[in-house]
Parts: sequence; structure tokens; C-alpha cells
Amino acid sequence: MRAYVLPDARRAKQAGRFVWLSIDTENAKNAEFLARYPVDTWPTFLVLSPRDGKPLRKWLGSATAAQLDELLARAGEDLETRGHELGLTAREPGAVQDARRAEEALARADRAYAEGRLEEGVVVYREALRLGGPGWPRRARAVESLVLAQAAASQLEACAITAQQEAPHLRRGPSFANVAGTGLSCANIAPPDASWRAHALAALEPLARAAVALPDLLADDRAGLYEALVEARMARGDELGARRLAERWWSFLERERGRAASAEARASLDSWRVSAAMALGDPARALPALQASERELPRDYNPPARRAYLLRELGRLSDARAAAEQALAKAYGPRKLKLYQLATSILEKLGDRAALAVTLDEAVAFARDLPPQQRDEKVTAALRAKLATVQGD
Repeated sequence: MRAYVLPDARRAKQAGRFVWLSIDTENAKNAEFLARYPVDTWPTFLVLSPRDGKPLRKWLGSATAAQLDELLARAGEDLETRGHELGLTAREPGAVQDARRAEEALARADRAYAEGRLEEGVVVYREALRLGGPGWPRRARAVESLVLAQAAASQLEACAITAQQEAPHLRRGPSFANVAGTGLSCANIAPPDASWRAHALAALEPLARAAVALPDLLADDRAGLYEALVEARMARGDELGARRLAERWWSFLERERGRAASAEARASLDSWRVSAAMALGDPARALPALQASERELPRDYNPPARRAYLLRELGRLSDARAAAEQALAKAYGPRKLKLYQLATSILEKLGDRAALAVTLDEAVAFARDLPPQQRDEKVTAALRAKLATVQGD
């Protein structure tokens, strides 16, 4: 987003209406902000009211310039009307009243979603869609938000069903692509024995294939669609089909890397390169791009962390250990706990129990010092349990 969308010239027209703020969720000084506005997806866009700081709109994941413009426009309208009654009159036609009620419901759903009340947001998004009806101009955005909210609330079956029902009726564009891709991802991560999963995969895969071929998608969104399609092929036992898709995925990522105008843009798809290389069973394929990102972005811990992961998978454990140490030296905040997990997994494979005990002790101490809002309790508990096991041996 920072490399491709935010520099868009259309941001200039919003300059006088909004104050732009970028929050580093890894930095301890932002713990108080995260306590009020929890973030578990990156990027997350929040539009906050200048009156009381309450969130007006929330958007998870990447957004096109047009989608971001719409998000800001609707937030501005919501701020202007917030606190007032709808003012419906008996003289207004029923369709007009329903459209206005749909808009108001959409605003309420967005606020609930932005404040972390996911289940409530899901209910009110459904209400907005019911009131707006099939011809409502805001239907695509409301469907997209509903599917994202269902996924965030781990309502996997509902997410997949909504995508199956709604995506075929959406105009072929970014909202269609996000609905199809999110629905397919929900089906992919569902338990393999879920009774609804096979049907959902069969119904959503053609929609995601249509979406990945659309022009003018963000590179990040197209990469996500490729991943969902590869995983769907694997879920259905089609290893050859998965590999063919993964090769197309890799070719797309290489083309994007070649046309990127900055180091940040080139590195922005590195995580997808790692995933594609792993899907191809060829981890080494992604190493040159990661090494280039390390040279171009020497302060970023992500390239050496990703390289450590791939080297571990390749069995080059000494090199993986060195890369993990480089990443840990640059990292800070809650994501550093994940790097400790990676480092300890490498030390376990090396059989260096002394270094493993030291690293685990360091990781647990680091977790203890993190602000509660930034501490991943599951990761922390896993590190503590492993430390106890190592100390008990």
C-alpha cells in the first residue's frame, strides 16, 4: 500500500480533510493506541472521528486508490450526519427510506467492525444488505465488508456461503475479487472433514480463477488470489494443478519485481515469493530476491527472517541460524516473538541445547517486558512451555 497506493495523486484532494497518521504497531510507545484500537491484520485502515476519537470506518488489508477514496468519502459523510436522526418522512417513497436506512445500517456496521465488535458488525452488514436490496449502489462494498468481517470472526462457513451467494452477482472488479478470494480462503482453512467444504471449494474456485485474470487488481490482491487457488487445488488432491498454478504465480511475482520502481516496492511481495517457492517445493528459488532486499533495505528484519525460514527448510541450518540472528538483532516489538520461535526451531534441529536454553530464556524475558496489548499470549505460552521442557531435561 505504501509503495503503490498511498502515493496516488488522488490523495492530494483529501489533504485538507484528513490528518494522516501511520502507527508502528511494533513500537511499545503505541501500546495505548492499540489498547483502544486493536489491530491484528496488516495493513489496517481506520478513520477516526476528530470529535471523540471513535472509529468511523475500518478496512482490513490492501485497498485500491478508488476504494480508499470511497472509504474516506463515506467516513466524511458519516461524520457530518453522526448524532442526528435519519429524518425520514412519510412523504418519502419507501424505496428512498430503505436506501437511507441501508446507508445508516452500513455506517453502524462499519463502526461496530472498527471497534472490534465483529459479531455485531456481521449482523448489521446483513441488515444493510437486506434494506438496500439487489440494486443498492453500495451493495458490492457492503458484501465485501461482510465477508471480511465473517473471516475475521472465524465464521468460516458463513464466509464461504456469503461469497458463493453474492460474488456471482457483483461487477467484475476489486470487490468481486476480494469476495471470491476471501470466501475461497475461508474454505481452504476450514477443517478437512467439514461437510460444507468440498462444495464451497468447487463453487468458489471458478470465481477466484475469473478474479485472478481481471485487469487493474493490486499486485498484493492478485498474489493472494493465486495463493488461495493453489491451496484449493492442494485441498482437492490435485498436486499437478497446484504446481501449474504456482508456476504462474511465481512468473507473475517476477514480472512485478521487474517493473517495481523502488526497493520498497520490490520487497513488498517478498512474503508471497516465499509462499510460492514453498508451494513449488523449491525454497532456494526465492533466496536471490531476499538477498537483494537485504542489500537494499539493510535495516529491515523481514528479509533475513524470511531467508532464515527458507534456509531451515533447505536443511542449511548453520546459515539459517546466522540469518535468524541477523533478523533478531534488527527486530523489535511483538513480531520479534515469532522470530524467537523461528530461531529456537533452528537450534532444535541443530541439537544445540545450550544455545536453545539461552535463546528461550531471552525470548520469555522479552515477552514479559512487552506491553500487554502487544504480547501474543499463545506464542508466549508456547515459548514458556518449551523453556520448561528444556530446563527439565
